Amino acid sequence: MQAQQAIQNCAPTIFFDCAQEVFRLTTEAWLTRALDAAQTLFLSLALLEIVVTGYMVWTGRGKQGGDLISQFALKIGLLAFVLGLLSTYHRWLPMIAQGFGETAVYIGGSDVSHLSPTHLLNVGLSMLLSVMQSVGLTSDLVTSLAVIPALIMLLCFVALAAHLLVTMIESYVVVTGGLFFVGFMAFRGTAPLGEGYLKYVVYVGVKLFFIILIAGVAASIGDDMVALLQSYDNLWLTAFGQLFSQNPSGVVGAVSSRLGFLWSMTAVAILLAGLGLHMPGRIATQLSSGLTINFKRALGNL
Repeated sequence: MQAQQAIQNCAPTIFFDCAQEVFRLTTEAWLTRALDAAQTLFLSLALLEIVVTGYMVWTGRGKQGGDLISQFALKIGLLAFVLGLLSTYHRWLPMIAQGFGETAVYIGGSDVSHLSPTHLLNVGLSMLLSVMQSVGLTSDLVTSLAVIPALIMLLCFVALAAHLLVTMIESYVVVTGGLFFVGFMAFRGTAPLGEGYLKYVVYVGVKLFFIILIAGVAASIGDDMVALLQSYDNLWLTAFGQLFSQNPSGVVGAVSSRLGFLWSMTAVAILLAGLGLHMPGRIATQLSSGLTINFKRALGNL
């Protein structure tokens, strides 16, 4: 119901933000069902783990004698501890991903305090509109040469906005629907699935952390670039001024100067887009790949 209201109240100018809110509200509704499924799976696999442990002890593959009672006690205690964590997921699991994002906002300061996918999209659109206004009534060739870099800048900021939006949605989906995979940690044969899920939650959180920081810098630089574009005189007025002053070479100079300025800005936009699209994922992969949980080994050793 809340998701439907968000869609109905969505304005075209904030489509990306509306999409983010719809996904957030939709995935929140998954939590209760995902928790029920995870707890049921966990208890079933925990029973299987206890049966397997008893079988291994009975066949002589596990610890013998007086260690049997302590072995079962330790294993049941470990499983009960994980089940307790699973039952209180709402207090710790969302903080893994969301905590990284909130920390990035705090570190980024004013650059990211108002950051959103729509903000990045609006920066790209403002660049395009500013260039079109600056070009004015010049020739078709000059207009084409000016619009091409403006479109590239727009695409760069659209790509950044989409990447930020996808990462935010990914964090919602992983923390809510993915909770089911924690249930696999109760059995040594399926524990790697749960371990992989927790590692992926950390991966998404680290990725969100760095994409927020980079996107915040990109939005700040983009706002400055828009202000520079808007401060330029209308190009066709400058060109006609040079003609009326009987300085035809000044027309070429004015056009070349504006186009060079636009392509320089385009290079900056491409660099920002490249950093935002590739760096967060690579850093997150490097940091999360070394994370080890080894719950499977813990179950096997008890």
